[in-house]
Amino acid sequence: MMNSHFPKMAGEDLDFRRAALFLDVDGTLLDIAAVPDRVVVPDGLVATIARLERLLGGALAIVTGRTLADLDRLFFPLRTRAAGVHGAEMRFTPDGVVVETEGAERLPDTLWREFAAVTNAFPGALAENKRYSFTAHYRAAPSAAAPLRAALLGVIERRAAGRLELADTLQAYELKPSRVNKGEAVRRFLARPPFVGRRPMFVGDDTSDIPGFRSVADRQGFAFAVGVARPEVDHVFADPAMVRLWLERLAAQPAAT
Repeated sequence: MMNSHFPKMAGEDLDFRRAALFLDVDGTLLDIAAVPDRVVVPDGLVATIARLERLLGGALAIVTGRTLADLDRLFFPLRTRAAGVHGAEMRFTPDGVVVETEGAERLPDTLWREFAAVTNAFPGALAENKRYSFTAHYRAAPSAAAPLRAALLGVIERRAAGRLELADTLQAYELKPSRVNKGEAVRRFLARPPFVGRRPMFVGDDTSDIPGFRSVADRQGFAFAVGVARPEVDHVFADPAMVRLWLERLAAQPAAT
């Protein structure tokens, strides 16, 4: 059941030996910026995540729509277990290789050119190529939301009906393979050490995180949203600042003995 306070199970009595933590980035750990490369990583956040990763015995993963190369740039020098581009890219150990997951595909240049042309037809909208997905950001062009969405759905109907989908995120639309989502990424982690047998927590903010919420709910875990309530959610944080405060509280706890 959703409540307005910090989740009790993730408070002072959290058992780090039995928990696993999955974190989204934009809109969850970081405040949304006008364009993705202008986000700011607040002082202390990298150290907090590193401390939590140690307390959890490695059972922490970042699950993001960003590429893993972009994630590592943002959080340098920290490297964690992570899923990039909604799970198209996976890194199962902090120093491991990045692998392409089943169902992922690098989208063709011809599709990118059409996607970019449609997006750029709306002044202020920005097209981003992440190889496994394309994103149209319209934060600087809010009036374009409905017509841009309709135009991008037309691209799918013409080029990739049934194979690709258009995900609605915060003031952006993302074209990606239908079989790739954050819920599948979470399930892949939970099938491997050190996540096996642990009770998962997932924190995310937009519709692309709903599969992650469902994945942890299916395993009697806890789903935490940011900003607005979502299906399968146990708690809603007001904003990323409250998520960061919660993580700081967790990281301040002593390690299990």
